[in-house]
Amino acid sequence: MSRAFTLVELMVSIALTTIVVFFLYRALSNQEQANEIIAKNVHEISKKEKLYHLLFRDISKATSIQSEPLFNKSYSILLMRTSNSLHQIPNPYVAYFVHEKNLTLVRLESAYPIKFPVDYEKVKYIFADPLIAQTKKFVVLDSSAAGGSTQRELLPGERPRGEKKDKNATASKEYLIFFKWEKEKLLMDIRK
Repeated sequence: MSRAFTLVELMVSIALTTIVVFFLYRALSNQEQANEIIAKNVHEISKKEKLYHLLFRDISKATSIQSEPLFNKSYSILLMRTSNSLHQIPNPYVAYFVHEKNLTLVRLESAYPIKFPVDYEKVKYIFADPLIAQTKKFVVLDSSAAGGSTQRELLPGERPRGEKKDKNATASKEYLIFFKWEKEKLLMDIRK
């Protein structure tokens, strides 16, 4: 009796091995595609979170805040003096605006007050951080500008705006910031 494999057994084993390798390759390919999609979504979420935290830190640490419309009603300029600095400037002046030519949301930071248009002599003292490209809308609404009459459902434990917790409580201001870029929209409600 011979103990060797027959040709049919060898062909069946090669066919089964080929089928297993094919399915493993497909599973690996699908996993790589899923990883790419997840990485892209994580990058977008991370971008939104970083923007939110940057704006939140700037507004919450601001001593003065001013917003005004830019070249049309789709864009605003947000000017403030804050203690949050990205460039180690003590109590910098910060401005958020959309660059008119390339529609990029930019954060300016300076030790001196920022006025538009920026003087050529002061450009070297201003740090510019581009945040979002292809910004289609950047609108900042202040609760005091709207008369504080924004109606919404109260959260559990939240008091209506007219009531104060104690006599030493300060009135909080609310800023509603709307972004629109490419196919993304983002609405932020930041209280100071």
